[in-house]
Amino acid sequence: MATKVTVIYKDDNGVVQKEQHSVEDLNLFQFQELMKVVKDIFTKVEQDSQLKELFGELFNAEEEGEEADMAFIAKLTGSFDTLAVYLPEQAFKLLSILSGVEYKILVQQKAIDALDIYDAVIEENDIEKLWKRAKKSLAGTKAKLTFIQLGKKVAGEKSKAPA
Repeated sequence: MATKVTVIYKDDNGVVQKEQHSVEDLNLFQFQELMKVVKDIFTKVEQDSQLKELFGELFNAEEEGEEADMAFIAKLTGSFDTLAVYLPEQAFKLLSILSGVEYKILVQQKAIDALDIYDAVIEENDIEKLWKRAKKSLAGTKAKLTFIQLGKKVAGEKSKAPA
């Protein structure tokens, strides 16, 4: 069930508008857009030694590889305050994507109202559960593809064997 939030903004004509917005579960388009912003955040953190150290301490990932990536993303979503201070544009892009509130409308919100939107996103989406589920599905796909490739390799070797 969607969580309703009120957004107040000025439209293109400068007229103040007030609308109810429903924050819902993340859809595939939002997920795709989320991944683009996360990649941008990874790039910015990698390029700045101070940010790298800060995020390293903040997330202190004990996992490796894909596990670390998933843990990072889950923690990243839960660390909006840190993002808002050090990477504000990316933080607001993430919140815009996750909430479905247009970026240009989101940045016009009062801080307290933006936090209401953030709370609604957290209430509607269990990000950690989503990542674990995506990882499980992708692992199953990877295993199936590996099995298919192995089958093709074996079949190819049999056809090459002398008769």
